[in-house]
Amino acid sequence: MKIKAFKYSENFCEENIWHLCQNPELEGFTKKVLIISNSKRNCLFRFQKSPNGDVLVWWNYHVVLLASKPELKLIYDFDSTLEFPSSMESYLKMTFQLDKDHKEDDLPKFKSIEASDFIHSFISDRGHMKDDQGNWLSDPPKWPTIGNTGNLPLPVLLDFSLTSKDTIFSLEEMNAIANEASA
Repeated sequence: MKIKAFKYSENFCEENIWHLCQNPELEGFTKKVLIISNSKRNCLFRFQKSPNGDVLVWWNYHVVLLASKPELKLIYDFDSTLEFPSSMESYLKMTFQLDKDHKEDDLPKFKSIEASDFIHSFISDRGHMKDDQGNWLSDPPKWPTIGNTGNLPLPVLLDFSLTSKDTIFSLEEMNAIANEASA
C-alpha cells in the first residue's frame, strides 16, 4: 500500500488513524486503534520520520492502527520508516528495541480501542497543537475537526495514570499478542 493513497496530516496521528479506520481497503479486518504513551508522556520510538534526521524520536504520544485477520496482524503507522503496513511482531521489535539504558518508566504502554468506538466517539478540537498564544505548533489538517458529539476527547485517551478507566497494556503484553499471530 502507498501512504499517499490515504488522508494524512503531519503531527495529527490520531486524526490520520481516525480516517484510516474508515478506509474501504481495510474491510474484512478487525481494527483496533492503539494509543501509545506512558505516565510520563515520553516514549522512545525508532524508525520514525524526523525533521532532524534523528535515529530516535521521543513522542509524548502516538496513535497507530492494528488491523487483524486470522494469522495476520498489521500495524499502520504513517510516521514510521518501516514497511507500510508492518507485521505487528516486526513493528514492535524494531520500533521499541530495548537497550541496557532503558528505564522501566520510559517504556511504552498501550491502550486498545475498537475502531468503531474510536470513529463514533473521538473528539479532536486540536487545542493540544497550539501554543499559549493560540498559534499553531504544526499546520492543522485541511479537513474539518473530528467529532462534536462524542465522549472520547484526546485527554482521556492520553490518561496513562493508575486511575485510567481503560486497560493499559505493557510492551511485553503487546509482544505476546503479536506472537499469537505467528504461533
